[in-house]
Amino acid sequence: MAMRLLVVDDVEMNRDVLSRRLERTGYEVVTAEGGVEALRILAAQHVDLVLLDVMMPGMSGTEALLRMRETFTASQLPVIMVTAMAEDEGLVEAMHCGANDYITKPLNWEVALARIETRLALASTDRELRQTTELYRLASGASDESVWNWDVHKRSIYCSPRLRAILGCSCPAQGCREEEWLAHIHPGDRAQWRRQLTSQLEDQTALLETEFRARHTNGHYLWVECRASATRDAQGNPVRLVGHMTDITARRTVDPVTQLRNRVWLESELEVPPNGEEAAALVLVHLDGFDRCRGSLSEKQANRILQRATERIQGWLAIANLGGATFLASSAPQQFAVLVRRAASPEQLQQRVVSLKVALEEFFAEQDETAFVSVRLGIATAANGEEWPSLLRDGQAALHHSGEEGMRGITLFDSAMRQHDLEAMQLEADLRRAVERDQFLVFYQPKIDLEYGSIVGFEALVRWNRPGAGLVMPDDFIPLAERNGLIVPLGLKVLQRACEDTVELRKRFPQATVSVNVSGRQFSDPHLVQEVRRILDATGLDPKALWLEVTETVVVADPPAALATMRQFREMGVGLKLDDFGAGYSSLAYLKQFPFDTLKIDRCFIQGMNESAESRAIVRAIIEMARSLRLDTVAEGVESMEEAGQLRSMGCRFGQGYLFSRPVELPRLQELLESWRMPELLRVPQAPADALLGLPA
Repeated sequence: MAMRLLVVDDVEMNRDVLSRRLERTGYEVVTAEGGVEALRILAAQHVDLVLLDVMMPGMSGTEALLRMRETFTASQLPVIMVTAMAEDEGLVEAMHCGANDYITKPLNWEVALARIETRLALASTDRELRQTTELYRLASGASDESVWNWDVHKRSIYCSPRLRAILGCSCPAQGCREEEWLAHIHPGDRAQWRRQLTSQLEDQTALLETEFRARHTNGHYLWVECRASATRDAQGNPVRLVGHMTDITARRTVDPVTQLRNRVWLESELEVPPNGEEAAALVLVHLDGFDRCRGSLSEKQANRILQRATERIQGWLAIANLGGATFLASSAPQQFAVLVRRAASPEQLQQRVVSLKVALEEFFAEQDETAFVSVRLGIATAANGEEWPSLLRDGQAALHHSGEEGMRGITLFDSAMRQHDLEAMQLEADLRRAVERDQFLVFYQPKIDLEYGSIVGFEALVRWNRPGAGLVMPDDFIPLAERNGLIVPLGLKVLQRACEDTVELRKRFPQATVSVNVSGRQFSDPHLVQEVRRILDATGLDPKALWLEVTETVVVADPPAALATMRQFREMGVGLKLDDFGAGYSSLAYLKQFPFDTLKIDRCFIQGMNESAESRAIVRAIIEMARSLRLDTVAEGVESMEEAGQLRSMGCRFGQGYLFSRPVELPRLQELLESWRMPELLRVPQAPADALLGLPA
């Protein structure tokens, strides 16, 4: 039978010339004017080789080649690209995408024919080789005697001596019942085995290929690869199933870097604990910061650190006396697991792992490099009779909580952690829905001019109206929104609402200004400036009426990027405040460098002024420093008349706090602006009209 070739070219003359020459040589030829038609032909009929033009309109030759390779390998369907010399770049891409060869235009017919014949011959040889290899693999498996033979009618299975030795199988030489055989298969794999077995018996051509866990007589599970096919009677009914098995435990359950048993092995061990086992424990050991090592060192050096960590854990296990048999595994990247059978008490275990933490936190010296990794440990235990599968989940929960403040990096699991994690998961799910459904409210806290006693602006503060829970304060959800990225859309919603409300207020109070907090993750968003400009344009708010408040950590995270962003805001006319000054880095260098207008003094200093001369000194120093830099100051958390008086005497211009007003919703803010009266201590003469929003007493 003649070989069938597919010629794909968008130029009809090219197709015709090439087709006639190929047909005269003895090939059967089909043609297509583009990639889409070529794919339809390949789906409908057998083709031995494709001649594919690189440059075609619509679907290019390279795109068509990629689609072909989704279905056919290079040996199943050779593809030769046809290209002009000027198309070198497209040709290189095509070769990377799986093309077998190429010929150039104008065609040198002898060269083109030689390449076609060569590719057809290689493909034919490759197919024959794969068929021979498959037959040889089955034959060699049988010769190794690790064979099994299932009599379909008798429902009995014969296992060769070699296979019985691999599995530690107790089946008699004459064979065992199907139920006895199935008892050796891991409970979690039995349903898959039955499905694949049924499919093989019902399909007269399919080869059974599967992997599953089989229990050895020592109680441990092995991973085996099973390959078999059915023999049938004259009517096509299955008579027996014959095949062989290979022990692939090492391939499936060993970590290639540390040579320890991996998570697959660990999950198998925990899924079905040995009968009669006493109390067990699982210690998870996580190397914090190892990603930094992997990014800074070579792969070989980073792997060596993992290997050295393995050696240290093994050395510790040799002397730790954890109460029973111990097994070390690599449970995740940069994470180890110690499974302890017949473990000591949880309290003893927690005490003994302290020395492991110390051992692992010593420096690792690799060639000329020195690395240090901190370590967190999570411990989960199961008393006699309790299920083991939950150990891994509980250990992960303990490991997660070990990073919390006060935990010292070693945590023993208790059920409260699971409840806490469930609540945290629910909180995150509810928060995502809240952003989608706009379940947030914006409150406003007035800012007071301490010199004239007037409301001169207000800060927008978000509250979450969580269904079934009422108002949720920012400290309970903003950190989570920061971690999962929801702070970006949430922050824009707050900014939008604050600008809309301020536009309405400025109709009666033209000097009204609003301050909006911008988180670190928001500030690093490359679209922030564009989004602020969009919101100002959409609401019609004068940029000079908007102040953005950022914290010190935002500035020091990436100073060049922060400076570029701030300059864009200043060009727009938007004001900038440095929030919580004094609680973080408090570097005078970036105060001079960055274009802030105002410093907000952190409430921790304000609330300590009455009792602490040190706090008063710090506040006075901040105010003096700000004055020298021509920056205004706002004191946060003012709650007493004494604090307000001290701040005014020190020269602090503005104040916020419960003394003046709690954060309120828009209607109440309007009432405050209309009827504002200052506390008696701060009553002062009337300020200039254009500087005030409310009316001083």
